[in-house]
Amino acid sequence: MSIEKELREELRQAADSMHCPPELHGRVRQSYQRYVKEKRGRSPMKKRILAGIAAAAILIPSAAFGASYLADDIFGSSATIKQHGGTDEDYREIEEFLQAAKGKLTEDEFKEYTELSKQLMKLKLKITDVNGVVHEDKLTEEERQQFEQLASRLAPYFEKINGTVKP
Repeated sequence: MSIEKELREELRQAADSMHCPPELHGRVRQSYQRYVKEKRGRSPMKKRILAGIAAAAILIPSAAFGASYLADDIFGSSATIKQHGGTDEDYREIEEFLQAAKGKLTEDEFKEYTELSKQLMKLKLKITDVNGVVHEDKLTEEERQQFEQLASRLAPYFEKINGTVKP
């Protein structure tokens, strides 16, 4: 036998030979019962708090990812930008710009801005290759005029969004 086992056995025999007075036994029992009652009273509250924190930790990020992006209204999805040489970072920058535009423009202005942007982006995506290089020679004369007209109609909105508009 190892020394630990021998020591454990000796302590067990000594504990068995001891007798606890009944009053001490009663006080220990009462103390233990109070401890158990207090623990039961606090535990459900802790569980609720932990469940609430866990739910918030799960729901908040999922709500952020589940929200529709303004850039999706214009491009369709981030995959469209990737097909034309863009990256996720480019897509996030466009989304941030559109969020800023939504905050700075009136509701009617923002609707018109997004509609004009959709038309302009269709033309831009048509002339942009997989590497992100723009080939303006792919536009017909009519499309080129439409492109310039859209750009001039969007210029005041860009000035207002960027804060360069003069009062």
